[in-house]
Amino acid sequence: MRICKQTRNRHEAVTTRRAGAAILDTVTPAHQDRPAGPREGSVGQSVARSPRRDAFRDVLAVAPGLLPFGFALGIVIASSTMGDVAGVLGAPLVYGGSAQLTATTMFQHGAGLLAVVGSALIVNARLLLYSASLAPRFSGQPTWFRLTAPHFIIDQTYLSTVDRPGHHGRHFRTYWSSLGLGVMVVWSAAVGVGVLAGPRLPSLPHLALTGTALFVAMLVPRLSDRPSVAAAGTAAAIAPLAAQLVPSAGILVGTVAGMAAGLAARSGSSE
Repeated sequence: MRICKQTRNRHEAVTTRRAGAAILDTVTPAHQDRPAGPREGSVGQSVARSPRRDAFRDVLAVAPGLLPFGFALGIVIASSTMGDVAGVLGAPLVYGGSAQLTATTMFQHGAGLLAVVGSALIVNARLLLYSASLAPRFSGQPTWFRLTAPHFIIDQTYLSTVDRPGHHGRHFRTYWSSLGLGVMVVWSAAVGVGVLAGPRLPSLPHLALTGTALFVAMLVPRLSDRPSVAAAGTAAAIAPLAAQLVPSAGILVGTVAGMAAGLAARSGSSE
């Protein structure tokens, strides 16, 4: 009898709770939110994560690659005749290691201003593709942001932003500005240290090959298909010949010839 009584009481309690829940559903307004799990966009979701914190993490992620490159570029600047101040100021103004390395190396070899600027623009032509890819993130932003923020578009900032699709609007402005300024500080500091350390390093002949070594290091991983090999081979063959005729335009002519060869090889392989 005691067991039956306990079972009956338990059933009555369950019935009472179910009835209470039904009454609560009836009297609770439809628009009133019930306690639930985190909604999309709440803390913990990618949309609401701190944009400054994400930018800081991304700066730390790309810093190991920026530091040695900037240090080596600083050594090249220190060994050139362009002036240390101009080289250090060029780090945040040019904001592109490969373009600044191209300009510094060509200037050191006596190239003209038009050739230097033209070669740097060609080297940075890939940034146009990055800009087109990021255009949806910049649309709808204030005019001041759309005019100034593209200065921070380089390989590192582009790849970091692609991996952070959750930031939009004001959050994207905060993330992009923090990321761009953080990378600028790291890059400029690395170049500055290289400029200061360059004159204090032993006077070894191979230090003059730093610029060439950097170019080779950036080029070799990109020789992954027939068009890229054709472009590199053509540029390497044409540039010295053109330099014999017009020393200040050798690199520029070789670059244009390499691009034409690469496009021709790509067109031929697609047919």
